[in-house]
Amino acid sequence: MAEQTHTVCFFLPIMRETRFSAGRRNGFLFLCLLHLCLLGGISTLALCGAPSAAHAQAPDLSEPDGSAGPPPVPTLPPMQPIHHPAAPAAPAPQATRPATRPAPPAAHTPPSPMIGVLADQLAHAKTPEQAHGLESRLETLRASRLAPATRLLLHRSEKDLAAEKPDDAVQDLSDALALQPDQPILWRGRAQMRLAAGDLKGAIADLGESLGRDPADAAAWVLLSTIEERRNDGRAALQAWEKAMSLNPMLDKTHKRQEQLRVKAFGQPT
Repeated sequence: MAEQTHTVCFFLPIMRETRFSAGRRNGFLFLCLLHLCLLGGISTLALCGAPSAAHAQAPDLSEPDGSAGPPPVPTLPPMQPIHHPAAPAAPAPQATRPATRPAPPAAHTPPSPMIGVLADQLAHAKTPEQAHGLESRLETLRASRLAPATRLLLHRSEKDLAAEKPDDAVQDLSDALALQPDQPILWRGRAQMRLAAGDLKGAIADLGESLGRDPADAAAWVLLSTIEERRNDGRAALQAWEKAMSLNPMLDKTHKRQEQLRVKAFGQPT
């Protein structure tokens, strides 16, 4: 208490001297600041001598083994990563393939106009010799469009047939048709080879192709009549023969063949 009274008395003259001076406000503020500094020095001496009440009441944050532990640091929960939807991958460009189109069937080559002229002359032939000459000319004209390789295969098939190798002859004509499927004479030739090989159904199918392209071929109608007779179809054989007779009346001047087929088709007349 003596120190505090002395301190106040020490500052009173200064206060009286400063309050009524020209810089009253500045002196008063300086006095207050100096007083606070002195009080702070006294507090520091007190702290060095004994612990303060606030320090005495502070909670013990030391570890169980006596060492002071660091204050707990609050931890925030980890942030969840934000997943952005992946952009769809662009499909790799694929090489476009041209659409494959089936090969068109072979077009039917129209027969030569001369075939129609000779066929009409054959239908009005008066003698077998005249008819035979027209038939030869027609056969040459029908084979005129064959390529050299096709002609070679056609001749080979004839040799195979003469050597009693009908299966080889059929294969030769099949190869020829692969080269020129639009030629009716080749279809007729393979039908003949199939007849020799015993393939009657295949022979009729080939004749259908031949006559579809060249309906004025009397030799094809004669061959069809023969195949139908082998199949025991008398009526079909008779119809095919009558068609051949309309194209070449010199085939059967006495109509003997026609009467035989009629009997097979309808029986013996009473």
